[in-house]
Amino acid sequence: MKYSLIFFLVILFFIPSTGICQVIFSYDFNKETTGKPPSAPWSITPAGKIEIVDFPSKTNKSVKITDSGSGAGMTLLLDSPIKNKTVSLEFNFMRENGWTVACEIFYVMNKKCPDDWSGICIKDSDNGFISYHNGVDWVDAVKLTDDQWHTIKLIFYLEKDKYDFYYDGKEMAKNVGYRKWDGLDKQGIDKFNVANVGDGGSTFVKYYDDIILYEGTTKPFAVKSDGKLANMWGAVKISASESQFREYPNGHKGTRFEKGLLPKKIW
Repeated sequence: MKYSLIFFLVILFFIPSTGICQVIFSYDFNKETTGKPPSAPWSITPAGKIEIVDFPSKTNKSVKITDSGSGAGMTLLLDSPIKNKTVSLEFNFMRENGWTVACEIFYVMNKKCPDDWSGICIKDSDNGFISYHNGVDWVDAVKLTDDQWHTIKLIFYLEKDKYDFYYDGKEMAKNVGYRKWDGLDKQGIDKFNVANVGDGGSTFVKYYDDIILYEGTTKPFAVKSDGKLANMWGAVKISASESQFREYPNGHKGTRFEKGLLPKKIW
């Protein structure tokens, strides 16, 4: 009873003052079958190879996407768009050295968009930078380091069709517009493209992990990732670990799941 009370008080301490955040979806892929594509509701492209891998370990899996020149990626669709809210998307990403030609990293859009290169667009560029689209043109943000995990965070202000972009905890862009969004004012987001969906001409190996979409700007302290596309309250996924929390500019706080970092008990 004593330990349960301590645990409960610790949880209350970490919950934001605005209340418990609602998780829209969360995937860490740890329960998926190694060597197979991610299970539904994820759909994969016919081209390329999309598979679950024991990387960085058997207990901390990720999705490996290999494009040999004809495209490779996966898509998640919502039943209906999320509108008039502030929501955040976070994920861990790594690109192997040896890639060729600029390519998509993560695109978020509406199903009514004219193509798969619309909406909120983050890509790697031919010059080696990670870049974002501000609604008018591509902007280089920072040099992308290969063979190293990075954390990307996007905050969507759906009530005004703007977004913020953070890379490894640092603000890269604030309050920028969506790409090819004519006629879609405040229509929301319901389509999530990972890597090279519907395109060709590039080669790469990319890894993705801990993909989460939640309401607000602060990742919930407690998140259960069970692969289900549903609204759910957070439940403890991992214990508090060293350097788990990172301060973002302008008061945003993000949680970074460092790859291979073992959880530590908090009681």
